[in-house]
Amino acid sequence: MGLFKPYDEADSKPTSGAVSTPRESSTGQVKKTQGKKSIPTPTRKQAEAARRDRIQPVLTRKEVKAQERQARYRAQDEQMAKTNALPYNIMIRDWVDHRWNFAEFAMPLVLLMFVGTLLVAYVVPSMYAIFPLVIWGFLGLLILDTILMWFGCRAQLKRHFPMESMKGKFSYAMSRTMMLRRSRNPQPRVKRGSKFQWPYEGE
Repeated sequence: MGLFKPYDEADSKPTSGAVSTPRESSTGQVKKTQGKKSIPTPTRKQAEAARRDRIQPVLTRKEVKAQERQARYRAQDEQMAKTNALPYNIMIRDWVDHRWNFAEFAMPLVLLMFVGTLLVAYVVPSMYAIFPLVIWGFLGLLILDTILMWFGCRAQLKRHFPMESMKGKFSYAMSRTMMLRRSRNPQPRVKRGSKFQWPYEGE
């Protein structure tokens, strides 16, 4: 039995190198595993799509509608600027701006008459019958002043722009006539009540 004892002891004591080798190998495997990419490399097609999205981002439906609305507004502003720059439209504006227009005060007067009708109906009912006459008189003055404005404007257009058609000119003149002077765009360049002259030579 004693002959085999040294062999058993030597065999039963593991060396330090034999124990550390598996640990070192396992640690190295873990490090290699952790160093690997968890996300696959994108393909060329995916990379190009991502680049296009960065350059031209995908918009939502609400953002698309907002851009389309802004584009329409810009187009309308450009078209209006071109229309306002036409010589005969400049003359129409000068004609409207140089005179007192009853239609300019139509909306404020309508509001005043509406409020006055309500007050009279509750305070002095006996005077309520007068208001229909006031309204008819107001409408008559409005129509008369509009006729005078247009006849004078048309005469100037035929004199200075004989080859131009009258189509659309009345609506352009009337739309400016019904605006308050401060809210007109482009701003008036002639004084109210001044003598009309064309071409306009300034003050």
